[in-house]
Amino acid sequence: MSIFIARLCAVVLLGTTPILVLGYEYDENDSEAGAGANAAWRPFARWDSVDEASTADIHRYTTEPRYLTPMVSFIPEHSVVPSPRDFLGYTVGTEGKLTHPREEEAYFEALAAASANVNLLSMGVTEEKRNTMLVVVSSAENLTRMNEWKGYTRTLADPRAVSEAQAREVAAKGKPIMHITAGLHSPETGPPEMVMELAYRLAVSMHPGIVEIRDSVILLITPITDVDGRARVVEWYERYTKNYDACEFMPPNSPPYWGKYTYHDNNRDGVQLTQKLTTNFLNSFNEWHPVYSIDLHESVPLMYVSGGTGPYNTTLDPLVVREWQLAASWELAELQKAGLPGVWTWGYYTGWNPGYLLWITNNRNSMGRFYETFGNSHAGTFERDLSNSSFAGKKTTSRQWYRPDPPDEKVMWSLRNNTNYMQSGILASLTFTARNGSMLLYNFWQKGKNSIEKGKNEPPHAFVIPEDQEQRFRLAYLLNQLRKHGLEVHRANADFELEDGEFNEGDYIVRADQPYGNHVRNLLETQEFPSDAQWRPYDDVSWTYGLVYRVKTVAIEDAVVLSDVDMTRVEEPQAFPGSVGAGPKVAAFAVKQHGDNSMITARYRLRRHNVTASEEAFEAQGESFPLGSWIIPNRGGVRGALEDVARDCMLNFVALDEYPDVETHALDLPRIALYHNWVSTQNDGWIRYTLEQAEVPYTYINDDDIRRAGLRGHFDVIVMAHLGASLKSLIHGRDTKFGPMAYTKTRRFGAHGVLDSSRDITGGFGFRGMANLESYLDNGGTLLLMGGAGLLATDSGLLRNVSSTRAGIDTPGSAIQTMVVRRDHPIAFGFEIINHVFRVNGPVYTVPKKYDHWIVVKYGTKPLRDEEDDEEGEGETNGEDEETEGNAEKTAAPKKFMLSGFVDGKDELETRGAVIDIPRNAGGRVILYSFNPLHRHLNHGDHNYVYNALLHWNDFPEPEPKDHPMLAKD
Repeated sequence: MSIFIARLCAVVLLGTTPILVLGYEYDENDSEAGAGANAAWRPFARWDSVDEASTADIHRYTTEPRYLTPMVSFIPEHSVVPSPRDFLGYTVGTEGKLTHPREEEAYFEALAAASANVNLLSMGVTEEKRNTMLVVVSSAENLTRMNEWKGYTRTLADPRAVSEAQAREVAAKGKPIMHITAGLHSPETGPPEMVMELAYRLAVSMHPGIVEIRDSVILLITPITDVDGRARVVEWYERYTKNYDACEFMPPNSPPYWGKYTYHDNNRDGVQLTQKLTTNFLNSFNEWHPVYSIDLHESVPLMYVSGGTGPYNTTLDPLVVREWQLAASWELAELQKAGLPGVWTWGYYTGWNPGYLLWITNNRNSMGRFYETFGNSHAGTFERDLSNSSFAGKKTTSRQWYRPDPPDEKVMWSLRNNTNYMQSGILASLTFTARNGSMLLYNFWQKGKNSIEKGKNEPPHAFVIPEDQEQRFRLAYLLNQLRKHGLEVHRANADFELEDGEFNEGDYIVRADQPYGNHVRNLLETQEFPSDAQWRPYDDVSWTYGLVYRVKTVAIEDAVVLSDVDMTRVEEPQAFPGSVGAGPKVAAFAVKQHGDNSMITARYRLRRHNVTASEEAFEAQGESFPLGSWIIPNRGGVRGALEDVARDCMLNFVALDEYPDVETHALDLPRIALYHNWVSTQNDGWIRYTLEQAEVPYTYINDDDIRRAGLRGHFDVIVMAHLGASLKSLIHGRDTKFGPMAYTKTRRFGAHGVLDSSRDITGGFGFRGMANLESYLDNGGTLLLMGGAGLLATDSGLLRNVSSTRAGIDTPGSAIQTMVVRRDHPIAFGFEIINHVFRVNGPVYTVPKKYDHWIVVKYGTKPLRDEEDDEEGEGETNGEDEETEGNAEKTAAPKKFMLSGFVDGKDELETRGAVIDIPRNAGGRVILYSFNPLHRHLNHGDHNYVYNALLHWNDFPEPEPKDHPMLAKD
């Protein structure tokens, strides 16, 4: 046998020269190597016995040899440790085979039981109580010393207790911990398959490159991040799409639900921290402190190695950006040497929004990146046409500086191809981590150190959050969210004065000189997406906590806040329990209307008691009560109920010795329906989550319910979530050519029909449903239409005198100034006259001048009409200070229209309504929101625009008869 050449063409960092994992040279005359690509892997496998059956499958299901690298071209054989084929009966990437979560968990249990190089742990459970696995792969010796390795990363996480010399020593002794997450987006079916083979290969192979990884890296794998969604998708594949052999003729590749509440947006929860998969990952980070994470996705041909076009998030330490580029360059070079075409970087995604799952690491001084490989959402093999695929303004098949070896316009693509690319990328990344572990560990410490120093030397040095705020519930929520993020919150022990103002004992201080100080800025500073950015934003461009929660925060530029203010760190969740007043004679209790989010929860907890809302401001017991304040008669044992409500909802119930002499209306609780169609359940999932957090009961309805007559007999209010669909799809739903398509729970498909079910999810509610909605309105029903759902009413003709437009307006997740123009309208109770809303993109709505009185809240402060066209002014102001009474204090218009984010088309938007109340016959009405007030459970400060509509659903003020839209003459 001729000599196998172990000299490898490698980019070597830090002076190490072990054998490469992906690339190699060998003598072509080597008889064992043989000729041709199918045998090229044999010299590479010389350290292992080979599982010939699994290896034959790999080559059978890889469509072209160039889509394969040597290391992933074969499967090692082991006498004790089971390969995926040994356990499951098929090789990863086999056509027609997707693995159900219960089978995958069983495989990892068997792998961990048989291999000393694998541990199986749990990250927690999902909303539906499925287990989220955490697979730990490293050498057996490393696994026995796991607490030691975790201790090193925990030490480096807080540079305040570690000197530079100590950090270098710890970094030299430690092992880098890397975390791979797969299966976050459930129809991206390849990653959960691939990681089974990856874990097995890393556990058993004796190839020197694999041994190097195993000895040098602690690898964490989350095989399925959204376990609930994976179960549904695999069952959907078996139920509907498995037997299709062409993408263009296939039914939708995804079931209507993934997780219990979230769909694709499950990867947008890193700021809110609401879903189990997010908090499970965050808790795992806090335990292990991985210095590197990679989130595995599918969608982009053939493989995208993340780098991002920019603009990058401005709070990132520049070292993070350099690590992104360093790791990406290494991986690209290794994949290029291995001969994989169509691997590229840069031209996809921005790097701005910190809400993705992988940013849990970026936000905490580690490095988070992702891959996008080309998937079919299917275990079949298809010809894919890439001729119309473009990113960053360039064809995917074009040669660019960031894509020097583009794919062909047509490729025959398989699940195994996808597995080859993804596994090869991860092996390259693991080699990078193995050879640069000390550097990554030290950088982890350095980024924390940089964050601390920046907080000391650059303003803002801290943020003060005053304790004396009217909205106690949202204040507590903000403080607890900061602590949930792992940020340190302090409280002042005495009054203090700074150049930025005077502050009180008990005020909260969030210092910027802490290890995650950059993330403090990230959450509390305003964002301004560059107007000259070459490419439009990839997602929401702002998330400022003070604005989205409508809680006052003060940026502090006076550095003495860090040295001269006596403060104590907050160690417990914060709450501000309310009180229930007492007196010798209590006729009623009153609650001031300050727009507390918890008032709707309080009303439902007091459902057995009478609660009324004042229709004017009033004075009582020497206190002022704004318009919309509650009055609760002291009878029926209400006091006992108020005690619990005051504590949990953080409301003060003032005891009144006599009932106020003011007009009131009863807060009758409506029968609420939340409608979803089967085209998209993404935004209604967030509404379900939000309503359930607020303890608001609702009935979840679908197209079947809308098609049935008699809606008004069952529901007072029907809520429809923001939808990005066309009017046609809103009415007609999924294409009937695939119907009937049942989404029901069966013995075989136990994950289906859980959140909702139907024997046929195609066809929408149709024109019969439209007629039923019209009848519902004509009989006094109320529709709450959020964002794009309003098109159902405006563009169908269900509403007259209201039109929709997008008109060049671009507000991709931005805080936009608004003004209340109908101050007596209950929807606006508790809001200041000049305020703001959080607006993502979608339609805006316009009414003719004579119906301007339908507008409750508008964008900006300038008049709706030009002065010559606006004879009566319709209650507009020009932004001057104005004395008001009732639901707002004396308020001056802020100078900025865009408070945080990005706006294009300001002049057009500033003449539009943000909330519009359109009355119809017999008391029916449509409430249009030209923004999404319940966006991803993020903009809590906007929630009351919905809660108020629900609480006052049958007590909205009607226009005078001469102005009534049904009597107005054209």
